[in-house]
Amino acid sequence: MIDYFQKIWIQKIRAIAVFFADIKLHIYAVLLFVSTFLWMALPYNAGPDFAMHKWVGAIRMELPGRHKLAKEDIIFIDVSKSRYLLPIDADSTVNEVITNRKYLADLFTLLSANYDEVRYVFCDVFFNMPTPDDSLLIQSAAGLKDKFLSIDADDGNSLNKNLLGVRSATATLNFHRHIFYKIPYFGQYGDTLAPFKMYSDLEKVQVRKNFLFTWFSDKGISFNNQIIDLQLRSWDFNNEVYDKVGLGELVSTWQLNPILFDLSLKNRYILIGDFETDIHRTFLTMQPGTLILFNAYLHLLHNRQILPVWYLIILYIFLYWITWLRLGKKSHHLKITFKIKYFEPFVFPINIFSISLLLLIFSYVSSLLFNVNISIFHLITIFSCIDVVKFVWNKRIKSKPTDDKTVRLVN
Repeated sequence: MIDYFQKIWIQKIRAIAVFFADIKLHIYAVLLFVSTFLWMALPYNAGPDFAMHKWVGAIRMELPGRHKLAKEDIIFIDVSKSRYLLPIDADSTVNEVITNRKYLADLFTLLSANYDEVRYVFCDVFFNMPTPDDSLLIQSAAGLKDKFLSIDADDGNSLNKNLLGVRSATATLNFHRHIFYKIPYFGQYGDTLAPFKMYSDLEKVQVRKNFLFTWFSDKGISFNNQIIDLQLRSWDFNNEVYDKVGLGELVSTWQLNPILFDLSLKNRYILIGDFETDIHRTFLTMQPGTLILFNAYLHLLHNRQILPVWYLIILYIFLYWITWLRLGKKSHHLKITFKIKYFEPFVFPINIFSISLLLLIFSYVSSLLFNVNISIFHLITIFSCIDVVKFVWNKRIKSKPTDDKTVRLVN
């Protein structure tokens, strides 16, 4: 029995020694590891990334919600039908349709009067034009202090702060292929994006960011962008899983029923946005922009952005393994034997297609088992480029060495 356990330990020690023996493979694995952090820091995505997370999101929809909010935790106040015309010239021949700020001011006044029982108010409305109702709106929003957040906008060239000067953060996201996929914590002008601002307001967290990763104090490191789960979706509100009410309807009801705050607003996340026209494409489906931003906050709240140390070790070992499979001097056939009667061993060739399949499997496992959404299909491009370079290099004309004995002097 002792000899048996000694043999097992010897085999383990030899396996560890083999793992650390090839320094070149470790260098390649480290480069791929760093490239993954760099790719996650960029706003770009690849077709396989988009398709894979679409199916992962669909699977998650069928799984029991681990961090689902209760119905009494949230309410969506829709401003899509609470509008008025704002004249923008002297004779009122030209008007702009904007959100009814008188209704917003009335709502904020009610919430300010119950400040201690307000959880958080996210007003996804960009105040870019002055109106006669602004003074009351500014005063009532100020009463909510750090439990209130409105938005600023990035027009692609500069950051446009809201005209009223109320508390705000950036709501405009840089996206690739018109799909909201990777969501950063900070903008390109030193600004903070709305999801992270909400998170820092409520959790009082401190972070440090560099070009590779973001460090969350007392929590760990994260990619510079997060790929979020869509816990809240538009049909959750249309099917009355969660409450949705029009802004005008809410204000009118409150005037008739003073206990409205206790019934509908007390201790809730209050989301104010356009549920009908502010619609954007995500990797899963079309969703209101307000819900996309709030889902990004929920992702942070549940620490889904944090990369545990053990996960980083698993990621590195996986990258080392596929590097060994693709570039190692071992056999380029991976034999997997299923102990099923009447079946011969399955043989999978190690090429760019099988490597892509392994990346797909790891992405699924990473998201569904380890709760880490990761984009690693850039590795397909890297391995493909290596294959092309090797192919071209092997096709070069190799000059034969000159034999001195066959050289003839021609007079």
